[in-house]
Amino acid sequence: MNRNTVFSLVMLLLALFSGCKNSSNQKPSITGAMGEVLVIMDDKWRNGPAGDALQTILKQPMEGLPQPEAIFNVSITPHRAFTGALRTRRNLVVVNIGADVEKEGVRFFSESSWARGQAMLHIDAQTPEKFIEVVEENELRIVAFLLRAERRRSLAYYTRYPEAELMENLEKQWNFSMVVPNSFQKNKSSETFTWLSSETSELSQGLMIYSFPYIGEGTFSREYLLNKRDSVLRQNMPGPSEGSYMSSEHELLITYKSFTLNGHSTVELRGLWKVVGDLMGGPFVLFAHYDAANNRVVVTDAYVYYPDEPKKRNYVWQLESLFHSVKFADGEAEDAPSAEDLAEVSE
Repeated sequence: MNRNTVFSLVMLLLALFSGCKNSSNQKPSITGAMGEVLVIMDDKWRNGPAGDALQTILKQPMEGLPQPEAIFNVSITPHRAFTGALRTRRNLVVVNIGADVEKEGVRFFSESSWARGQAMLHIDAQTPEKFIEVVEENELRIVAFLLRAERRRSLAYYTRYPEAELMENLEKQWNFSMVVPNSFQKNKSSETFTWLSSETSELSQGLMIYSFPYIGEGTFSREYLLNKRDSVLRQNMPGPSEGSYMSSEHELLITYKSFTLNGHSTVELRGLWKVVGDLMGGPFVLFAHYDAANNRVVVTDAYVYYPDEPKKRNYVWQLESLFHSVKFADGEAEDAPSAEDLAEVSE
C-alpha cells in the first residue's frame, strides 16, 4: 500500500469519526412549549377505550394547584401524519398496537434520533385490551419519565444563566449548593432565613430557605414540617396589610412524598398557601432535605403568585427544578434515615 493510499484512508476515517462525534449537534432543537406531549396514535385506537386510557393518565390534574390544570397538554396525530416538524416536538408518546408487535410493554428513550433534548417513549401491545393493561401498570413510570424530562430541561437552562454571586452567598450561609437563576434577587436574609424572588408586573416566583435541627423520627412528619413552615413564615413573611402573614392552607389537601435526592433523604410537600388577614394565595412546593452530616433539616420552599392567570403549573415546575440541584458537600451519614423510613413516619 503506497503512502497516498494510506493518507486517503486516514482522512476517510477521521471524517467518519468526526461525523459520528458531531451527529448529535446536527439534530434540530426541540419545539413546543413546556408540558406539551404529542401522542402518535392511529384514529381507530384514539377514539376508543385505548385512547381514553392513555389520555386519562396524561391529562390527570396536577396536584397542589388552586385551579384544575392537566399535568400535560396533550395533542394526538396518526402515524401517517407524523412527519416534518412534528418529529421535533419535545415529548413524544408513540403507540404501536397490532399483531406484528413482538414485545409488549413500554420503552423509554431519553434522547431520540430526531431532536436534541427530546424525550420519547413507545407503548407496544398486540391488542387494545393489552394496551390498556400496559398503560395502567406503567402509569407512574410514564408520568415520572415525562416530568423528569421537563425538569432536566428547565434546570439545564437555569444552569446556563446562573446568579453566581447569589449562589456563592447561599453556599457560604447554608453549606449546600443550589442553582439560582439570574432573574432572582435577594429580598431578605438573616442567620435563619433567606428569601429570594423573581418579579414581573404580573408574576411573583418566590424561594425561601430555612433550617432546623433533626430531633428524631417525627421531624419529617407532615404535621411537624407544616407547623415549622407556618411558624417560620409568620415570623418572616408579612402580608400587605397590618397583621397579615403568609401561611399554609390547611383546609385543602397537602400532599406528602419521600424520596432520595442527590444522595440525601428528602420529603416533598405540595399544596396551597394563603395570606392570613388578606386575600392573597397560590400554590407552593416544599422540599425538606436531611443534612445528616450536620444533623439538621434544610428546607427549600417555593411559592407562585399569579392572580390574573389561572395557569400556574409551569411556574411551579420551574421552581421545583431548582430544588433538584441541591447538594450537600458532606454527603450522607451511615445512620441517616432512608426515604422509606421517612415515608413510614408520615403514615
